Amino acid sequence: MNMLTFDRTEIQEQQKPFIAEAIFAVEASLQCEKQVKAKQLLDNLFPLEAGSHQDVTSYVIDYHHLLAYFKDGSHSGLKHPCQFVAYEGEKESPCSILFRDGSGGHVDVAFGCHQGSGNVALAFIDDVQLETCTTFTQMADQDTPTAGMRHWISLVKGDKPEACVEDKDYTAKNGEDYRLNYCFSL
Repeated sequence: MNMLTFDRTEIQEQQKPFIAEAIFAVEASLQCEKQVKAKQLLDNLFPLEAGSHQDVTSYVIDYHHLLAYFKDGSHSGLKHPCQFVAYEGEKESPCSILFRDGSGGHVDVAFGCHQGSGNVALAFIDDVQLETCTTFTQMADQDTPTAGMRHWISLVKGDKPEACVEDKDYTAKNGEDYRLNYCFSL
């Protein structure tokens, strides 16, 4: 009887690490997949002059331009430099970069910390948030300006895209303040 109990306990103890390892492997695989998709989105919406966001190790703000650096030390700017509008953090290592597409919508790319492996690591995208806007018109009084509300849709964090409403403060590429209020007038 003690032998049977011992065998069950031993089997249960062996399964715990295996299950934990399997869960971590699945999470790592999902995170890797999200990184690939986020960088593909950047390649489609905000392409580099040369190379791909998939191969970028770091982003740096140089004067009024965004530069992407690669493992071999080479760098590239955006194919359309006007798409980069602002950043958060330091110029040498921004926490996030704000892009604006041709229709005036914003995309916020937030970066995570590199895990110290001793090797040059690829840039880690913590989140990509897309701006969506809802506008409200005042029917009773035509002189009242149209109001809008800005929502941010998170593409990387969580299992499914979620919307949040918040004010966002950045440094514009010219060094001035760049604020995106969640409520605004048109």
